[in-house]
Amino acid sequence: MSIGIICDSASDIPQAYTKKLGLVEVPININFGDKVLKENVDINGDDYYKKLVSSDIFPTTSQPSPGDFEKIYSSELKKHSELLSIHISSKVSGTYSSAIQAAEKIGKGKITVIDSKSVSMGVGLVIISVANHLKANKSAKMSDLVKLTNELSKKSKILVACETVEYMKRGGRISAGAAFFGGLMNVKPVIGNNDEGEVVSIARPRSMVKALSFLRMEAERHTNHQGMAVMQTTESFDSRALYNSLSGNEAIKPGKKSKDAASTDNMYVGEVIKAQFGPAVGTHAGPGAVGIAFIGELPKK
Repeated sequence: MSIGIICDSASDIPQAYTKKLGLVEVPININFGDKVLKENVDINGDDYYKKLVSSDIFPTTSQPSPGDFEKIYSSELKKHSELLSIHISSKVSGTYSSAIQAAEKIGKGKITVIDSKSVSMGVGLVIISVANHLKANKSAKMSDLVKLTNELSKKSKILVACETVEYMKRGGRISAGAAFFGGLMNVKPVIGNNDEGEVVSIARPRSMVKALSFLRMEAERHTNHQGMAVMQTTESFDSRALYNSLSGNEAIKPGKKSKDAASTDNMYVGEVIKAQFGPAVGTHAGPGAVGIAFIGELPKK
């Protein structure tokens, strides 16, 4: 008796982690006009952003079909007695719906599908934590894993600072007028997930320095961190600076003061995962976008 974990490529989990933890990833579809590419199969992240910048065609993404899930579920049920399938928010993608349809058709009660109500490494960190728990507790029951997944999902947060509003305009996420004034005022919009699983506007700082400071301050407001990641669309000074800043906490003992933060009492002490935004978020965030994801609790008032 064993349990396998299924995810989708929009969770943006680095491939090294999917391999190490035995995760099986269902790729999302990337549409450049009539051409359909599967993420991490037909195209990787770096090549995607080169194409995004150079192509006259603005790409779209679409969820895997129920048939895509059926093939993977059928294959994995030959190796495992049960499957736990954890996916990005149903408010931003039809991936969860496709997984449910496939599970009902072939699962026969052996497949549990969960809507994480988050995106990118907001759900990726949850999946990694659950997979690590299963790896350490091979006799864990499905009910235990479902409970853990839901608990972690409620505490998961993701924030993305966008270098430009241009790609939100091209993707129809904001109006041309809003994009014009955003560019005129040098706004660096910060977007993130809410409790209902929607991606919403969080803040509108007027420089990337202020945007990155906002991301770090939000992480510092939370306590009892159980995971943290820094994401980027394309390699940049800003993403390296944020990653190095947060990774430095590994060497700082709780309770001591750091030179760039009021206190590290609330900060995560451990490995900070570095990841790349896939097309699901990156298409609209655009090149130069930087994000942070973490699992933590808001301080009690």
